[in-house]
Amino acid sequence: MQQLRPQSAFEAALSALPACLLDAPVGVAVSGGSDSLALLILAQRWASGQGRKLVAFTVDHGLRPEAREEAEAVGCLCAGLGIAHQILSLEGAPPRQSALRRLRHGALAQALRGKSGRLLLTGHTANDQAETFLMRARQRSGWYGLAGMRPLSLSPVWPEGEGVFIARPLLAVPREALRALLRAEGIGWAEDPSNENPAFERVRMRRLLSLEVAGSIHFLSLIDRFATLRMLEDGAIWRWMAVNVRATPEGLEAGAVANLPPERAARALGILLQIAAGRDRPPRGDALARLAERLVSKQDFRGATLAGCRIRPRRGGVKLQPETGPSPLGMAARLDATLAILSANPNEIAASAGKESFLEELVPIF
Repeated sequence: MQQLRPQSAFEAALSALPACLLDAPVGVAVSGGSDSLALLILAQRWASGQGRKLVAFTVDHGLRPEAREEAEAVGCLCAGLGIAHQILSLEGAPPRQSALRRLRHGALAQALRGKSGRLLLTGHTANDQAETFLMRARQRSGWYGLAGMRPLSLSPVWPEGEGVFIARPLLAVPREALRALLRAEGIGWAEDPSNENPAFERVRMRRLLSLEVAGSIHFLSLIDRFATLRMLEDGAIWRWMAVNVRATPEGLEAGAVANLPPERAARALGILLQIAAGRDRPPRGDALARLAERLVSKQDFRGATLAGCRIRPRRGGVKLQPETGPSPLGMAARLDATLAILSANPNEIAASAGKESFLEELVPIF
């Protein structure tokens, strides 16, 4: 795995994306830390060369008195770069990391959609990818999870994030390379004290990693190989879903589940449960594996409830009905978008984005 310069890595990542995601204003999530500020500089250079429009967002969680000042400093930098900037306030948000993450993504997605944008850039680096690898390894994740964060994914929140894609164009770039870029530009950055708080698992993993290991080509190459395997597995799941899964007014119907290997069946069911229930992440753990085993082994399956869904047998497959979740229209759009991500095909992603836009225009008619 060859390490590219930050600008080259950024532009290579965006060149692989469908043009329809770049035609609308491209959002940039900027916290004021080194990674996101470097992302902003790289995005500005790319946008000015490509004639694209950017809009930057800074989320103020309301947890630190300095946060507002840091957000305003980002606004000043954006003004100097000719980039529109918006501060999103989450005052009163619960301090739990999971809750903050959901609120943050929800605010970013809604703000981006308000600007007619479909793509949000985040500044996750090679260091973040290495930390994710260690976190998932500690959680006894299999090779699929050890592939780390995806370069492109759907917004993790639903329904606020419907139609919004998240791109991480710096996953192969070490943090130190980004900080060197900022130093060369004479740009300082803010340090969030929570990044040194060992109460958070990511901080503990960061301390286990030396700078040399986190950004080394050999370590990133290992993750890249797992990502290649995941791409092949995603392709197999996509082929099965494209033929056997459909959205109905009641939920999702999936046929031929018993034809899948147990491990793949568990992954596919996890994805379907996430879509049907409108959840941020697919369920994990033994319950999902046991459900897949029951379906694949063709036991007398009479139904189950998992992850906010009722799973019932239906014509050689299963039917998934949300206990509470997105509307059938939104579910169909999310199924199409998920299939596009699994296919890793820019044409599929472009078609999905176009279909979602078309469906949204039909809402008043329905």
